[in-house]
Amino acid sequence: MNQGSSIFVKGQLPAQNLVPNCFCCGLENPAGLRLRFYKENPETVSTEFTPPEFWTGWGRMLHGGFHGLLLDETMAWVVFGLLNVKAFVTREMTVRYHRPVFVEMPLKIFGYLVEDTGREIRVRGEIQDDNGNVLTSATATIIRLNQHHMETMLAHNN
Repeated sequence: MNQGSSIFVKGQLPAQNLVPNCFCCGLENPAGLRLRFYKENPETVSTEFTPPEFWTGWGRMLHGGFHGLLLDETMAWVVFGLLNVKAFVTREMTVRYHRPVFVEMPLKIFGYLVEDTGREIRVRGEIQDDNGNVLTSATATIIRLNQHHMETMLAHNN
C-alpha cells in the first residue's frame, strides 16, 4: 500500500473554474459571493461568510432564503471538492432554523458527507456562530449525473 495515499492534509480547496460565474463560488461573477472552501477532514468542508446588511429579512435577521443558499452551496462542495464529482444536482434539501441569524454576523458554514451510495449522495450542513452554536441545519440528497447528460442539459439552456 502506498502510505502517502492515507495522509490527510487540511487546507483550502482549489477554486472552481468550471463555472466561473457561479453566484456563490465563481471568482468571475462581479456580484457573486466568491466563497472559498476548506477541507476540514476527509468528510467535511467549511467556509466563512458575513452576510451584508442588505440581506435583511425581518429586522436585522438574515432572510431565510439566504440560509438555504449558503447551506446548499456548502453541501455541494462536499460532493465537488471532496468527492471530486463534477456533474450533479441537488434533488432535495430540508432546512431547519434553530436560532436567529443576523446580518453582519460572522458565520461558519460546514458541509458533511453522510452517505455515498453511488448515484445518491446524502449530505448535511450547519451554519454556526463563532462559538460553535448551530444556528441553522440542513440535509440534502445530491444526485450524480453522467457528465455527458450534464453537458447536454446545460447546452439546451444556452
